[in-house]
Amino acid sequence: MNPMYELSGQSALSRIDGDPQAEIMAVICDETQAFIDDDYAAWARCWLQSEQATMIAVTSTTGVDATYGWSAISTEMQTVMNNGYGCDMVTYENSDWRIHIAEDVAWVTYRQFATNRSGESWRSFETRFLQRQSDGWKIAYCAFVGQERAITGQRVLSVDPKGQMLWASKDALAAIASHPILTLSAGRLRARRLDWDKALQAAISRAGKFHNFYQLRHFEDETGGPFRYPAVLGETDEGGVAVVMVSVRDGVTYIDFDVTQTIYCKLTVAQAVFGLSDAQTKVAQHIAEGLGPKGAAEKLDISINTARTHLTRLYEKTGVNSQAALVRILLSVG
Repeated sequence: MNPMYELSGQSALSRIDGDPQAEIMAVICDETQAFIDDDYAAWARCWLQSEQATMIAVTSTTGVDATYGWSAISTEMQTVMNNGYGCDMVTYENSDWRIHIAEDVAWVTYRQFATNRSGESWRSFETRFLQRQSDGWKIAYCAFVGQERAITGQRVLSVDPKGQMLWASKDALAAIASHPILTLSAGRLRARRLDWDKALQAAISRAGKFHNFYQLRHFEDETGGPFRYPAVLGETDEGGVAVVMVSVRDGVTYIDFDVTQTIYCKLTVAQAVFGLSDAQTKVAQHIAEGLGPKGAAEKLDISINTARTHLTRLYEKTGVNSQAALVRILLSVG
């Protein structure tokens, strides 16, 4: 069996007589669809109604919830469905199916990608144990580990260690077509200039080394914080700096286009560390956002000569002599 399948929120894979794997996948999809539809009777038919039944849910926001025994699971799910707050997803896709059958017991893992009515999306890692009964396969154990939802409005996408795009928010897809720094080429995230792209691919490759849980946990233990930093790709034609935010979570690398708030927070710390004046900090912020001295001067309503003077003082205080190096050192603190 090819373990890779994709379903789209339909109540059942077509059942193939004598194919237990297809029957198992159909039961799992029927259970999901019944949950979406708040159809308790259809949902319950998919379950082994025994006290050995178990349901485990893990998310970053709600923590771990474990419910044991059919009586407790049934009571909880009736309450959830009767009140209509169980599931807000409207579409879903299941993929990367892995099914192992040993006599009358099946062990199943797969991944799910779902979206809700508000356009938010999330991924989860799903595990099921099923037992074969006289009337078909029944779910005895259900566990899912949900990844943090991608918030509507964020311009963020995820990539693998080679830069191949895995997922993108709607805002990211809408923005990247005309983005001044980033683009997509054959599904791979690239920067629009060769020198920028070299720096981008190096940053993505470095981040990819921390996709393993234990490697990432060791990094966080050593540094005291998550893997999240601004990647300075190089200087723009306007004299500013091209910057993107790189982070690792859920075994993938995230690239965030919206760096303004992060830059502001980083520069607040850098101002104290390097003894920068308010005016110097503001010039540094505009340069980090992609504007050169001229653009910074226009934003701050000062002369270009004054902006250049501030830039010279920034070089002196940080010990660097280029705008890319300046932004790199200022954003490395905090």
